[in-house]
Amino acid sequence: MQRVAIGLALFLTSVLGAWVVLGWPAQAQMLSFRSADHGTAPGKRTRVQADLARNIESWHGTRACNAQGRARLALKPAVARWLGGQTVAQPRKRLAQWGYHSGDIWVEQRVVDGKPSCTAGFRKLIAFADFR
Repeated sequence: MQRVAIGLALFLTSVLGAWVVLGWPAQAQMLSFRSADHGTAPGKRTRVQADLARNIESWHGTRACNAQGRARLALKPAVARWLGGQTVAQPRKRLAQWGYHSGDIWVEQRVVDGKPSCTAGFRKLIAFADFR
């Protein structure tokens, strides 16, 4: 029984050590937005959605990388490009509503040469557009 406990402790220590060495995220948060609904006409809606996390570059700073303002600033160009492309791809339909929601944002805090620094980015960011 004691050997199992020691083995489990060593395993957990090695996993935690790997997280630190690989720089896995220390924090995560949710972020979302939904536009006003402009689809007053009756009819069936078509929803288009995509994960844009890979299209958004990570951001860096000395602190506050997990601030929602910095995350929104990073995602706006990618969401605007995607939404514009979807609107052009649906020429006969009208955009009723759009938005996004994030599964989580990763944040990595470090101290390099005695100075704090951070890096953050999206693991998942689902953008959606509803057309009529």
